[in-house]
Amino acid sequence: MTTNTPPADPDRRLLDVEDPSELLAETRICLRRIPADCLILLSSGPGHPPMLTTSDLEPLLGATGCDSLVHHLSQVQERGGTRAHALIVLGDGYQALPDDLSDDVAVLASARLLLSAAEMPGGPFDIDSAWVAGGGQCRQVIRGAPDGVEERFWVSPPEPLRQFSETCAAAGEVFTGRPIPQPPRAEPGLVRAAIRLRLERTEISAACDPGELFAAVRDALGRLGARGGEDEDESFVTDCELVAEMLSVVAVDRLHWELLAQCVERGNAGRIGRDELLQILVREPRWQPDPDVCAGGSWYVALQRLRVVAARAGEELPVPQRGIAREAWRALTTLLVMLAWWNHRFATAGSLVDELREREPGSTLAPLLARMTDTPIFPAWWPST
Repeated sequence: MTTNTPPADPDRRLLDVEDPSELLAETRICLRRIPADCLILLSSGPGHPPMLTTSDLEPLLGATGCDSLVHHLSQVQERGGTRAHALIVLGDGYQALPDDLSDDVAVLASARLLLSAAEMPGGPFDIDSAWVAGGGQCRQVIRGAPDGVEERFWVSPPEPLRQFSETCAAAGEVFTGRPIPQPPRAEPGLVRAAIRLRLERTEISAACDPGELFAAVRDALGRLGARGGEDEDESFVTDCELVAEMLSVVAVDRLHWELLAQCVERGNAGRIGRDELLQILVREPRWQPDPDVCAGGSWYVALQRLRVVAARAGEELPVPQRGIAREAWRALTTLLVMLAWWNHRFATAGSLVDELREREPGSTLAPLLARMTDTPIFPAWWPST
C-alpha cells in the first residue's frame, strides 16, 4: 500500500474527486508518479486530512484478493479514514487493453472492494463511488440489493476518460507553476557515463562529507542526463569523475548512512543522531521529509539517476570495479527505500525491496526493509488537518 497525505501545497484542495478523470489526475500529482495497474482510494474521515492510497492490482485479483483489500482498508481506517472514492486502473487508464484482457477484471475487483468494505471487522467502510478505468474509458460499479443469496452489481455504460491535460487538477498545477510528473524518459548520457567510469574503493575511515559531494554530483547528473550524442569533452570527463567518486563513497556503509542522515536533516532544524536514526524517525514526529527528498524532488531524482548509473556500471565495467558498483547500487536502493518509507510510500518502497531481493538474494538487509514496508511500520510524523 502507498499513502501520500500532504500535497505539494498543504492548502491545495482536491477537486471533483467523484470524477474518475480528476481522481486519476490528482493521484498522479500527489504521488509524483503515473499510477498504473492499481486500486486508488481517496479516503477521508472526521478531523483527518484526505489521504490517497494505492494497492497493486495483481494481488487484489488473486485467490487472496479479499484479504488484500481488507488489509488495505484496515490501514486506511487506522489513519482515520471512514469513507472513500475508489478507482481501479488497468495500465495507466489510457493504454489500449490487450486482446485477451477486458476491463471485466477491474469490475470484478470493484465488486470485491464493495463487498469487503461493507463487511469490515471494525464496521462498514463507505465507498461513495467505485470506478474502473482502462482503454481510455471508465465505468461505474454500484452494489444493488441482493437477489436471494446472490449479490447484484450494476455497471454503467462506458464513458470517455479525459486526458490528464484536460483535467482541472492539471490546469491548477500549470497555473501555480508546479512541475507535473512525467513518464520516465531515457537518459542515454547516463548510460554512456556509466560505462566510462573508473571506480576506486574508498577507505572505510575516509574523512569525506558525502553530502557536500552529493551537491556537486546532482548538477553533474543533470548535465550528463541531458547530453545527446555529443563528443565526450572535458566537462563530460569531469562530470564522470564526480559520479565515480560518489559511487565509491556510497559503497561504504558508514558514508551512505551519513548521506541518509543528511537527507533527513534537509529542511529540518538540528542534527539527527546517526546511531538511532531509524528509532528516532519512528518515535519523533518533528522529523518530516523536505520536498527535495520526496518522490519528484531534486535530491530523490538524483539518487534515482545515480542508481541507474550504478546498475549499468555493475554490468559493464571491468570485474574489479563491478563489486564497487554493486555495493553502490545496493546502498542507493536502500536509501530510496528509506526515503519512500519515510514519506508513507510503502508500495514504492516495497517494489524497491523486491528489486533488492532479486538482484541480491543474499542481502541480510532486505528482510528488515520488507518488514518495515509490508507491515507497515509507520514513521512518527503525520500531517495535521
